[in-house]
Amino acid sequence: MKPDGSALDRARELLEETSDQLHEEAPCGYVSTLPDGTIVRVNRWVTRVLARPREELLGGVRLQELLTIGGRIYWETHVAPLLRMQGHVEEIALELEGAERRVPVLLNAVLLRDEAGEPLGMRSSLLDVTERRRYERELLAARDEAEEAARIKGTLFSMVSHDIRSPLSALVSAGELLEETELSPEQERYVRVVQRSANSILELVDEVLSLGKLEAGHTRLERKPFELCSLVEGLAEELRLRAEDKGLKLDVEIAEDVPSRLMGDPIKLGRVLTNLIGNAIKFTERGSVRVSVSRVQATEESATLLFVIRDTGIGIAEDELDHIFDDFTQGSEQICARYGGSGLGLGICKKLLGLHGSHLKVTTRPDRGSTFSFELTLDRAPA
Repeated sequence: MKPDGSALDRARELLEETSDQLHEEAPCGYVSTLPDGTIVRVNRWVTRVLARPREELLGGVRLQELLTIGGRIYWETHVAPLLRMQGHVEEIALELEGAERRVPVLLNAVLLRDEAGEPLGMRSSLLDVTERRRYERELLAARDEAEEAARIKGTLFSMVSHDIRSPLSALVSAGELLEETELSPEQERYVRVVQRSANSILELVDEVLSLGKLEAGHTRLERKPFELCSLVEGLAEELRLRAEDKGLKLDVEIAEDVPSRLMGDPIKLGRVLTNLIGNAIKFTERGSVRVSVSRVQATEESATLLFVIRDTGIGIAEDELDHIFDDFTQGSEQICARYGGSGLGLGICKKLLGLHGSHLKVTTRPDRGSTFSFELTLDRAPA
């Protein structure tokens, strides 16, 4: 059943009253002006924020006169020309000059025109962004504090690591010289313990030093030619003795279509591979560790390569995967107690690969092994 004419009229009157009420009680400012900015209508928000009576604002005051001096200049030089040219402006940051305080606002305005295209007036909305400004300042302050804390931590890491590394290097060298002298079996055993412990601490110091440089933003990628096959096979040869001591087999497979000479940073790439292969050997009790390099795609100028390190070790529990790349973190307390280590290796790998624009992936099953992989795009080196 359709409503009769009187019912429609009452509905229209009700809607008009509701629209006026919404306009008046809105939580932002609404201002209607003539083309020159003279105010002809404002809502309660404007009178409350400016602490000025409505009659005063409707007595020939222009909208731009409610702004600070800088805002008035910006209005004349930017806002007004934009309105004339495109008919609207959006989210213009200005400040209202209230009787008691300045109020930062975002202005949205639309220019109304007649059928001939001549300006009739302007409708504007004003949104108070005082709280937003405060949040922005707090966020900037928090960011500055975090950056300063990271800088201080990086500096401290570097200073302490350098101070510890020098005497440790001397201790390792002295132990190597001592091994070359005539020693009793008991003395040889003690020297080996000292050497092993000193080397472990030296590795930890190197990792802390690398982490400090990365977090302080002092690490940059070099760009020089290098032989990829020689790099990978050389690293594997260095680590093969460690694998054989545990009865493990370390295999390396480099696809024939992988370019040999490339441009990049062999030191940092070597560090990533050393950490990943070393971890695979550490957490594998039996079986093998396999390193493979294959070509994903290539052009005349560059090649994208896939590096995969697969082991048959203890694997990683699913609930621990989210934390294995955190600094100073290992899978669990039992693993840390059994295998040792600082928990920095994977975090350093992740950050170094981030410098290359790559990221580290892992697939794993507890007691079935883990597979770490990453892709790297490197330019070909000149012949």
